[in-house]
Amino acid sequence: MTKSAPKPSKHSAHFALSWKKKQPEQPGIPGGAVQVEPFFFKSVKGHLFGNYFPPNPEVADLGDLVFCPPFAEELNRSRHMIARQTRALNQLGYGVLLLDLYGTGDSEGTYGETDWQTWLGDLQAAVDWIKSRNHHFSGFWAMRTGALLAADFTANSDTLCPLILFWQPVTNGRNFVGQFLRIRLAGEFTGGSEPQVTSKDLTTALERGETLEIAGYDLTPDIASSLGGLSLANISLPPETTVCWTETSLKEEAEISPGSRKVTEKWAAEGVEVNSAAVRDIQFWALQEPEWADSFIERTAGLIREVQQ
Repeated sequence: MTKSAPKPSKHSAHFALSWKKKQPEQPGIPGGAVQVEPFFFKSVKGHLFGNYFPPNPEVADLGDLVFCPPFAEELNRSRHMIARQTRALNQLGYGVLLLDLYGTGDSEGTYGETDWQTWLGDLQAAVDWIKSRNHHFSGFWAMRTGALLAADFTANSDTLCPLILFWQPVTNGRNFVGQFLRIRLAGEFTGGSEPQVTSKDLTTALERGETLEIAGYDLTPDIASSLGGLSLANISLPPETTVCWTETSLKEEAEISPGSRKVTEKWAAEGVEVNSAAVRDIQFWALQEPEWADSFIERTAGLIREVQQ
């Protein structure tokens, strides 16, 4: 059963209202009042909740970007950084549509009711919404597992995607699903005793068609299989798409990981313009308490400026 009149939750309403207030100045991001338009729009399975942030009217309009969110709790842990990056993109001239995919956030449905094809349809619905307002769709800003979703959509859709901003992209879905299952295993420990189930047990349960609850989120067989079957190294983007890729590095002289380099070099060899950078900063999406990683924002803006030159 779908909701007849969906309304934003207190969390999303507070998030939207906070953007309407005067924001403090941040490095490279002038302070001032920020416009935001919270709304619902129709997708393939139900209504999706979105927040649209228009570009700064005092700079050249670069079109609109759609944000492809990370999975489960990584999204909640990243909201403060998503908000700050959105504002930075607005100052550069981009409008940004932050949406909750079907079954997540304030959109209709639950994690247990959604599937990968529905999420791909949600991206198309977001693109269609932008075009219905006579705005230019400029591409995706994709974080973590959102990178696999954006790349899968771009590689298999007729929709032209001029730009994808990758933020700490998950390059291998199978590895991510395995890491997510280990959260369940960690919860099985009681007083130092061995867990009652193994990773193989959980994988077998998914293969039998069972939905697993992990850290308060339902992991369905479809999402696990679809996400686990994707690797950025096996996806070919159209040469019309430009890539800006930002990730963290633990090395003294920051550089992207070997796995990321394999992907970016493959795409470059296929004719895609790839601009990548690594920063020495915290993994904010994995922290219980919000902490700022301003170099992520600064480097992303720098990559965009390099593309515009």
